[in-house]
Amino acid sequence: MSQKENATAKLQVRAYEALGGYLEDNHKKILEIEILPPAIKPPNGLFLQDGPNLGVPKKILALAFVEARKVFMENFENEDRKSQATALKATRVLLLFETDHLTAANFRKRRLLALKTDTTPAAQLAYRKALQYEFCFLDSILTSPLHRQSKSPTLWHHRSWLFDLFRPSILELVPENIRADFWRTELKSICKSGERHPHNYYAWQYVRRLEERVDGMEATIEFTETVKTWCCKHPGDTSGWSCLLYLLPKVEPLAKRTTMVREILSYALRLQFEHESLWVFIRTIVAHETLQENRAELFTSLMEYEKEIKDGSPVLVERVQRTLDWIRQHGDMDHVRNASVT
Repeated sequence: MSQKENATAKLQVRAYEALGGYLEDNHKKILEIEILPPAIKPPNGLFLQDGPNLGVPKKILALAFVEARKVFMENFENEDRKSQATALKATRVLLLFETDHLTAANFRKRRLLALKTDTTPAAQLAYRKALQYEFCFLDSILTSPLHRQSKSPTLWHHRSWLFDLFRPSILELVPENIRADFWRTELKSICKSGERHPHNYYAWQYVRRLEERVDGMEATIEFTETVKTWCCKHPGDTSGWSCLLYLLPKVEPLAKRTTMVREILSYALRLQFEHESLWVFIRTIVAHETLQENRAELFTSLMEYEKEIKDGSPVLVERVQRTLDWIRQHGDMDHVRNASVT
């Protein structure tokens, strides 16, 4: 081995031990992890840390990953406790760098299932804590400013699996207000991940799965209001609007559903948004049967708005015209056709 190769090998081990140790020491916390630009050189040659905030150069993370893969492959099939703990430590680094590492994700699943099967009180306490810490680990990756990692289908599927595991063992045993706090925390994480990676389809798909498991119309309305607020702040995000289209038909009564759509339309018209994603949402929901007879009012508002902006932004004028044309074509509503004639 050349001197250069030897130095790289030593740095590889140092990077893994330092990064793996930091992640292990802080496994009970939600971390903020960021890839440092090449111009920033950590004083210790590895990474910068300030409590739960971690900045790591991509080169160091890549070296740590190579060592983590080696350590993991040497230990994950061994059944003794020490090997399992060593492999678990390695999975944190593996999934931080390569979020779609299925073997590492499945190892973490098997570990949780193994804890679940032990019915002794001490083991069950360890199991409940492990579930909570797993959510912390996922939040650390999915909500950090890591562009690629926050949109990992493997980790979002892992989170959905974890939620299904967590729900019967924990949520059904606690008061309703604590369950509601859990839904809100999950939704907050989803919204943050959606900001980290725009058009984060996998994050918004998780909202659908989450909503299907919440109890009561009050929770559904709160879900929908939260997503609506997020979408209005990010009008160009197609995935967010698509999720809102899924949620709105579930809201009852009709008056509440219509009020939500009316608020979105009023917001869009007042600020003269030109984002295509927003206008696709508007045309789809106004033409959709979920609003029933209240569609006429919204369609009329759009027609009046078209007249108001005829000398305005060409892009906005085109958006509104195409929206109206689409509703006329695809909305099976007699009142729309009558309004078009008048």
